[in-house]
Amino acid sequence: MITDIDILGPRILGALFLLNKKMKKLFFLLVLGASIGLVAQNKGSARTFPNESLQRLQDKNFYLFTAITGDQEVSAILRNDTTLQAFLKPLYSEKKGNPELKNGEEVIRPFLWNDQDIATIGKRLVQLSKKYKAMANVTRKLKESHSYANFEGYSDDDLWYKSWELCAKGIDTILEVYGLGKAPLYDQIDSVSFDVHSKMYTYGLNIQKDMVLERPMEETLFFQPGLELSLSLLYTNHRDEAVRYEPLEEKENSKAVKAIGALDFSDYEYATIVVLGGGPENYRDRLSIMGKINLLLAIREYREGKAPFIIVSGGHVHPNRTPYCEAVEMKKELVQIYGVPEERVIIEPHARHTTTNMRNVTRLMLRYDIPIDKKSLVVTNPRHSSYLGSDAFKERCAIELGYQPVNLQGRLSPSTMEFTGNRQSLHQNPYQPLDP
Repeated sequence: MITDIDILGPRILGALFLLNKKMKKLFFLLVLGASIGLVAQNKGSARTFPNESLQRLQDKNFYLFTAITGDQEVSAILRNDTTLQAFLKPLYSEKKGNPELKNGEEVIRPFLWNDQDIATIGKRLVQLSKKYKAMANVTRKLKESHSYANFEGYSDDDLWYKSWELCAKGIDTILEVYGLGKAPLYDQIDSVSFDVHSKMYTYGLNIQKDMVLERPMEETLFFQPGLELSLSLLYTNHRDEAVRYEPLEEKENSKAVKAIGALDFSDYEYATIVVLGGGPENYRDRLSIMGKINLLLAIREYREGKAPFIIVSGGHVHPNRTPYCEAVEMKKELVQIYGVPEERVIIEPHARHTTTNMRNVTRLMLRYDIPIDKKSLVVTNPRHSSYLGSDAFKERCAIELGYQPVNLQGRLSPSTMEFTGNRQSLHQNPYQPLDP
């Protein structure tokens, strides 16, 4: 939810930081909690209250690093490699320097990867994957996870290189946006939450920087400091949208997942009915007028028995950092107002755009064993539906995702289209870390 502190202007926050020691301590504890959670997870030590959000953010944005750190033998190979470990030395020598607070640029820049660094590390990872049989375990995990589905037609060497390149540039994106305040691709909804030039934020950056470097260098993998700092920045900026509500199958979608196991999809004309969200542009209304119209249109298809489930798709999008999730609010409406059984409604609460509506729905269908090769319906208002079926939408998918998340089929009405899913939708996109 949005609190008073979120509404205060950045300058007021800076002034409060200077005047209010309690606030300073509170912000310190927030950052401390994020950093401790990261350190505990990557060292493998048992903690009473590990920060599960950080681990889920890593898994969803950077599965390559999860696969590596989850394999002790591969981790040891990389830690003992002098070429890779050399990239840590500037960071750790910097730690021993001037104890005065550094500005944001001074904190973040040493953690960024340039193109030459990325190429050097990528080539070295390929060399090591050829040299050590244990590296094949990570290769197998990458393929089985389909986290880099768009690279699966590549050789194993290229899979390593391209996966690393994607993750490295993803880390850079997070550090630049949430550390330096660079405008993201969608600035109005994905931007940094605070004034990066304020004294309080600078203070927080310094704390986070120091804490990700607390682990001895010889126990640290070359990518961990930048990875941990980027995840900590997402957490401290309240930008955990990518993993909010997870694990869905144990929470909001638990009843639906159970119902799927007892269902025969051949009894229905379509596998599911997808409803696209539409958030209001204020902090008062839970659903926009179009969000409610989309439900009116979709319920007609459901009442006709065309599909056994309704999937509602949309995250915390409009306005920026809204407390309301489109999918959650649509589910409430369907269950409470329309009387749809809860076990027949599946939420997809992460999508921030039409492209990721369709991608994320396909991901959920694969995750829950809903057949993606059987036709499904997607319902939204006529103007939005027209855009969904346009060449402009396909071009946007190609640019932002690198593939088409679904195969659009026939149009049944101005508001309803048929589609089948595309398995490439499992491909991770850390360039948009709020919904990768």
